[in-house]
Amino acid sequence: MDEVTQYAKDVLSGKIIAGEMLKIAAQRHIDDLKNKDWQYYFDTDRVEGLLNFAKYVPDPDEGVPLPLMPWEVFILGSVIGWRDRRTGGKRFRNAIVSIARGQGKTYLASVLAAYDFFVQSHKKNNQDIIVASNTVLQSKKLYGYIRGTVNKMRTGVFSGLSNDIADTYESITMKSKNNVIQRLSAEGGKFDSYHATTAIFDEAGDQKNRDAFGKITSGQVKNEEALFFMISTAYQNPNAPLREDIKNVAEDIKNGKHQLDDFFLAVWSQDEPDEVFQTDTWEKSNPLLGLENQHDKLLNGLISERNTKMSQGKINDFLVKNMNVWLNAEQNAAFSLEDVENAVIADFDMHNRQVYVGFDNSMTSDDAALAFVFPYVDNNGEKKFHLYQHSFIPWHKAGSIEAKEHQDGINYRDMEVKGFATVTQHQRGLIDNDFIFQWLMDFVDEYELEVLMFAYDSAHSYAFIKAIEEATTWTMMPVRQGTLSLNEPTKWLQDSFIEGRVTRLDDPMMEKSLMNAVITSDNNGIKVDKNKATLKIDLVDAIVNALQQGLYHFEDFAGNEQSDFERMNDDQINEYFVSGGFGF
Repeated sequence: MDEVTQYAKDVLSGKIIAGEMLKIAAQRHIDDLKNKDWQYYFDTDRVEGLLNFAKYVPDPDEGVPLPLMPWEVFILGSVIGWRDRRTGGKRFRNAIVSIARGQGKTYLASVLAAYDFFVQSHKKNNQDIIVASNTVLQSKKLYGYIRGTVNKMRTGVFSGLSNDIADTYESITMKSKNNVIQRLSAEGGKFDSYHATTAIFDEAGDQKNRDAFGKITSGQVKNEEALFFMISTAYQNPNAPLREDIKNVAEDIKNGKHQLDDFFLAVWSQDEPDEVFQTDTWEKSNPLLGLENQHDKLLNGLISERNTKMSQGKINDFLVKNMNVWLNAEQNAAFSLEDVENAVIADFDMHNRQVYVGFDNSMTSDDAALAFVFPYVDNNGEKKFHLYQHSFIPWHKAGSIEAKEHQDGINYRDMEVKGFATVTQHQRGLIDNDFIFQWLMDFVDEYELEVLMFAYDSAHSYAFIKAIEEATTWTMMPVRQGTLSLNEPTKWLQDSFIEGRVTRLDDPMMEKSLMNAVITSDNNGIKVDKNKATLKIDLVDAIVNALQQGLYHFEDFAGNEQSDFERMNDDQINEYFVSGGFGF
């Protein structure tokens, strides 16, 4: 059995300690091998050739070739061995490898770059191999390792090519063919000038948008051997494009959609933050612990680092970098990523339910958002609240919807397809409150909802609000946007995510907004805010508005009869008095 498949089987059998994300990748490999009727196949001869080549690649730290670890074989063998019958080239045009710090990812990059330079592109001319990172300093470090690797190999097994190779601090060139390993950075730009066969992007998790990624891949479309290889640890920004891509590819694999079959994914990470205290699980994120001669030294170092970070109150730093766990590690973050992810449920039937509605109106570049808070009792008899939202997206200030998406880091047109947003159709890109009004009326009618309260920012008197008052008998609640008014619903929402009292659909806009929210405070209490204008939290404001009254829905206190009465609309109040429901 080939080494790639053996590793996958060992992961699935439990022989290798692995997290759930890695098991997804292993199962995918095994399942795909069984599929004989599609365009992809696994070329074990090509894998063997790559592994033989790797025997001559010196480790950047040791200066001599070292045996590849099984996890490294799995990565390299997968991205090189899986092929496309239609093109004869690689199956995987994109690859994400996410792993904890200090696991040898530099060696992995060196093998890939050297393989392309000496073998894959040997019979071709004018081939570009990009070595990139976020900053010039980061790219210098990785490029320095690869440069050292190439220079050692040109004095060894490839000594016959030595005079044909020229290297500088910026590039390594095979002069006779004009094949180049080029150092670049997102900070410096210039990706548009290259058409890379292999592009390696180190610490890709630190990118705030996909600009650099897109410029690289747009230059690879005509090359059947193209590979965009992103490698990174986790970061303290759960809204990073890399994490979104990890999530999307993992979902595609798990759900069998086969829309991202050309996207390789392998993630070594802890399954739960609590595993920070379970050292026997740390191989999930630190596969070097699987080496007997490395285990004790590495484990002792990790334990020391964990204890140091704990004593400094910075355990999240250890979780992110050493356990490869994505966290919202802002000191004043309103919500934790784990709690927000745990609130996701597959479906929720909104028909014929009571609901509290919150509204946050658009101000210049802000979105307008409607939030719906549905109180319900789940199948276990637990009282819960389901959160749903729909946002209305202006683009006037940005200039176009494309610019608005780039500015906010949200694919609004995709959110529109998924039903979580509507991009304005106004010819100047402005919010149309008449449209929002009609959308809301149609939504309430379609799901036959009983609106118990409509809450909105009291600082604004919109024609929109007046239209609702004239068209409905809903109870309207203006909400002051200071900490005195927002303290209680904000704290309640924080506690409810922690305690599992709220649920939500897998709505990327809601997750991103919750992750953007930070807490500000004064003598009167707390409220949610954002660190800069382009971080969207409009729908979180709308949820908090809806909770101003909604959080009391299940309260059982002495004045409960009065509380029920206050929630009634005009028709219900009339029925209450006519029926004698007041009890005298």
